[in-house]
Amino acid sequence: MIAYTRGRFDGPVGTDEVSIDTVAGTVVARIYAPPGDLTSGDDVVAATASIPVGVVDLERTAVLGPWPPDASDPSDPLGLRSTPVVLLADPSLARVALAGIARAGRAPETRSVGPPATALGLDLLAAVTSGVEAIVVSGANGRQIDLVRILGGRAIVASPVSDGSDGHAWLAAAEFDAEIPIPIGHDVDRVAMPPVALGPMHQLVQVDPTPALEEAGEPIDAAPDVLAAAAAGVLAGRIAAGNRRWRAAFGP
Repeated sequence: MIAYTRGRFDGPVGTDEVSIDTVAGTVVARIYAPPGDLTSGDDVVAATASIPVGVVDLERTAVLGPWPPDASDPSDPLGLRSTPVVLLADPSLARVALAGIARAGRAPETRSVGPPATALGLDLLAAVTSGVEAIVVSGANGRQIDLVRILGGRAIVASPVSDGSDGHAWLAAAEFDAEIPIPIGHDVDRVAMPPVALGPMHQLVQVDPTPALEEAGEPIDAAPDVLAAAAAGVLAGRIAAGNRRWRAAFGP
């Protein structure tokens, strides 16, 4: 469950942390997108949630962006409600991921955002509130995995498989786990996957990317990065379709 806190931006206290002055005192929050033009004294909103990591729960607070102090919460305590969010390092792959979502999810309502900006968290929440069923974030980095998890979404990473060292650094920036689709049925070398992606933290899911490739007009022997984006889109589409069925059966 997510708790929302309003306060005034007080400035950075570290590389990825900022201070927020609230009625209850000073809160140190993490920032998962560029701060942009936020300046000291600006009214902001933050989200706090506990995320299970192994046998413990880690509580984290994320700055979501500028927010009027008298406005209602940007969402409810369920936030993204398990909505799949595909994170792409390469913006040019967004169309492939969206094609996979459309085909596998039977044309769900989608939103493409990015590159990440100050109000990314608010943008994600607003999208889901408006009825969006799957989101693609282009130009993302590994830290956005944590933002998605804090907000109650399912982070799906199209792993940058063509460069193992870059992929390792990208995923190592995340504190929480993501779902990483592994393309199957194609000549994709698992050794090319970043070593951290094969560790116990992340959830590896075998996915046939063919539906996305067909929808996007890409060849079956596409580059590994294209296959990864295609697999991520197909997985997100399946999750979106599953969420739709679940909500139809049990309500919002």
